[in-house]
Amino acid sequence: MTSLTRRRGAGLAAAVALAIGGMVAAPIAAAAPAPAIFAAEPATDPNTALIDVNETSTLTIHKLSQTEDNGTVAGNGLENPDATGDAVQGVEFTVTKLDFDLTTQAGWQALAGLNGSAAEAANHKTGDVYTQTTDGGGLATFSGLPVGAYLVSETKTPANVTPAEDFIVTLPMTNPADQASWNYDVHVYPKNSVVDSTKEVSDNGSPTIGDTVTYTIKSDIPKIDVAGGATIKNYQIVDPLDPRLAYQDTTVTMIGTGAETLSEGIDFNVVTATGSDSKTYVTVTFTEDGRAKIAATRATGDTSTQVQVVINATIKAIGNGSGAISNTSFLIPNDSQTEWDPENPDPGNVPGEPSDEVKSYYGKVTITKTGTDGKPASTYAGAEFQVYQCNPTGASQGQTIDRDAANITGAALTANQVTVAGTTEETAKFTTDSDGKVTIDALRTNDWANNAAVVNPGWYCLVETKAPAGYEIQSDPIAFQVLRANVTDNPYTIGFTVTDVPSNAGFRLPLTGANGVIFLTIAGILLVTGAVLLAARNRRRSAQD
Repeated sequence: MTSLTRRRGAGLAAAVALAIGGMVAAPIAAAAPAPAIFAAEPATDPNTALIDVNETSTLTIHKLSQTEDNGTVAGNGLENPDATGDAVQGVEFTVTKLDFDLTTQAGWQALAGLNGSAAEAANHKTGDVYTQTTDGGGLATFSGLPVGAYLVSETKTPANVTPAEDFIVTLPMTNPADQASWNYDVHVYPKNSVVDSTKEVSDNGSPTIGDTVTYTIKSDIPKIDVAGGATIKNYQIVDPLDPRLAYQDTTVTMIGTGAETLSEGIDFNVVTATGSDSKTYVTVTFTEDGRAKIAATRATGDTSTQVQVVINATIKAIGNGSGAISNTSFLIPNDSQTEWDPENPDPGNVPGEPSDEVKSYYGKVTITKTGTDGKPASTYAGAEFQVYQCNPTGASQGQTIDRDAANITGAALTANQVTVAGTTEETAKFTTDSDGKVTIDALRTNDWANNAAVVNPGWYCLVETKAPAGYEIQSDPIAFQVLRANVTDNPYTIGFTVTDVPSNAGFRLPLTGANGVIFLTIAGILLVTGAVLLAARNRRRSAQD
């Protein structure tokens, strides 16, 4: 028992000792890291915190197109793989070093004193200038640039690109990833608004001379940071009209979301001038106020917010040129193409982005008048014709067709013809000359209208409205078509002969009118003679009485 009691006492003493030891050890263990709290932090490398004046920087410009939702967050100088927008090739950037010493805090403060004005910064340019053009990926890389502040400008842009505003970049920049070092590899993402224009022609109601052809141009408006002070520095639309078109008028409006009213003389001006190629150059130039208006409207609008220009022109004679009348307009949306002079157009140097090309095609018809009696051509002068649009059944080129099957529609087509007095009047009559011929100029092709193929081409119907003296009028119309394939490259004249028959088909009528006159004459003579004889006899009787 004594032995067991001793063993139990020893075990209890050991347990107590362990418990006490544990309570003592725990605070010691917890307090072990304490000396680190009072240890000094590692010193920052001054070579990291201070600009290395001997270090050079690389500036990479990523040129991307402006979309409806990109470019909403300011850049920080780091490469951003999530940047959106199509790469824009062919933009020339000029980087000019400014005269601020960024190796000193005083230099940084002086630069900040410009309050972010790139225009003010332009007054601090040095002679250190570097130029690069964006490649197929939209990149322009400037390597080996010494420490400094730089003015970045777009000095050349493609025709359909609106330049971004000038901006300032400092090389290097504080690294935003840690705010404790300098970034010597700076990336910037200036956006360009890429614009375009479309062209339409309406000529389906304009089949011949004197009628109106209408051109409609719809032009994009650059989307720029209006709130940030960006402006459209130039906006022009140029439309060269074919010499065979006579200019009438121009209407300029805004269309789409948020469209504003535009006023000529306030928001834009229209100038027309003839170039050395005899084309009439119609130029719409927006004023500073007009540019501000369309820029602000586009900034709050969408891609449907556009400028629309409608130009009306009158068809003249096709003459001996090609039967195709082509038209392409040009949009000048930036100030790197301001050499265009509306008053003195240079046909060989029309700047801007070309629109779609639209074409109208015209041919000519020459009618030779003759008769079944085969008399000289001069006999058939003075015949008059009119031309109608029609939809005949069973027609063939240049052949007569039953009038009931002609399906003539609308009024007779008109043509401007010069009178003897030298003035121009509108008439629907085409008259044969001393050779018995007449040419009807500028008839639009039946199978092409409004710059598109016509699925079911119509026809023209020629109607003789006055025959030469001594001949019968044609009893049926003559159907014909003018087709685009015939007039695409060269003037094309459809020629056919219209043969009249003499009056009464050449049969001689009895001279009833002439015999009656003779009878009346003789009767009159006999009556007069009888009256004279009767009067003489009465006088003799009177004398005898």
